[in-house]
Amino acid sequence: IGAIKQALQKAGRTDVALMSYAAKFASALYGPFRSACATALQGNRANYQLPPAGEGLGKRAILRDIAEGADIIMVKPGIAYLDIVRMAREISDTPVAVYQVSGEYAMLKAAGAAGAVSEKDTVLEMMTCFRRAGADIIISYYTPKLLEWLVSP
Repeated sequence: IGAIKQALQKAGRTDVALMSYAAKFASALYGPFRSACATALQGNRANYQLPPAGEGLGKRAILRDIAEGADIIMVKPGIAYLDIVRMAREISDTPVAVYQVSGEYAMLKAAGAAGAVSEKDTVLEMMTCFRRAGADIIISYYTPKLLEWLVSP
């Protein structure tokens, strides 16, 4: 973050916000995206992503990236890491983004299609939970549908 921030400042690009992936946890919830993109990337992503139990590592990474000039901190995935969203909100005034990843989207779509839950109600509840936990920004595959639901409830 520090090197990118310095380069942006040196180039006079004060109009560019820098979002940190400081709190990106290794998760099975990335599965649908990885399958869809059929990447040739090999190896264990857990080597460079935080372990699911790594709250302390997440906190240190968030604080480091804020100190280096991050304008936004992102927590990824979302719903299983609401405690990290809350922690990020409590330790800083830096805006917090949460990324609802492909596995979260796929679970909601499947549960809705099976009639196990109301897809709309469940998605809206999760968005509320992201905000309640402290997220200022929500990144979701549901954005087009959310806009439709919110305009025509």
